[in-house]
Amino acid sequence: MCYHKSQTKPLEKVAEYYKAKYNNEVKEQHEIQFHENGFDFKPSAIITAQQPGELQIYSWGFIAFFNKSLANAMVSRTQTLNCVSEEMYSKPSFSDAALRGQRCLIPCSGFMEWKWMDDKGKSKIPYYIQVKGQEIFSLAGLYSTWKDPATALEYNTYTVLTAPANTLMSEIHNSKKRMPVIIPKQYEKDYLNPSLSRNDVLALCSPFSDSNMSAYTISKLITSKADESNVKKVLEPYRYEAPAKDIQTSLF
Repeated sequence: MCYHKSQTKPLEKVAEYYKAKYNNEVKEQHEIQFHENGFDFKPSAIITAQQPGELQIYSWGFIAFFNKSLANAMVSRTQTLNCVSEEMYSKPSFSDAALRGQRCLIPCSGFMEWKWMDDKGKSKIPYYIQVKGQEIFSLAGLYSTWKDPATALEYNTYTVLTAPANTLMSEIHNSKKRMPVIIPKQYEKDYLNPSLSRNDVLALCSPFSDSNMSAYTISKLITSKADESNVKKVLEPYRYEAPAKDIQTSLF
């Protein structure tokens, strides 16, 4: 699955990439994230199908429409950081958004995933994965606006879609063999098209070509409880002491 990612470019660069505008609220809340842990539920700028020409602030951790209280919503979002793309039209938490065409593009510079070095995951190492030749690329997502019945406050949230792993990601994410859905640049506008059929949406959620991806090992700073992980150092290559056949600083 995908619980750790980065977006290292200034807001102006993100806006330029999507040819989108943004308001002061977005400018005030946008932060460069060398490491974003999904369980921190941080706000970030995304592009929605409803307003494809604007960057908007949404928080990672999808809140479904049927939550009856803020307490329930805060618990449920811990289970909705990701959505299995093959199940988006049938799983209750996501089907309403999927059927309504509430798709979004999530700007990304790279994401982190763990490779298990044993059968139970007691020994594992993190990798940083990127798209070759793209400082910014798009993860596919679904978005939701949930209104708290008690206060009428609205919470804008999103989930990252996942797909079966390609060859590269099968080697890295060898426990689950999943990967986030990456929308090729030439199909980003298509993904946001509200008229897109269900079959076409699912086709766009196919595994991204591993020949267009690169990966290298990084330190375990991303899960440190003692040190700040949202620092540039978190993305530096890190070599582990292990046989070359088991760990490679760079896969491609």
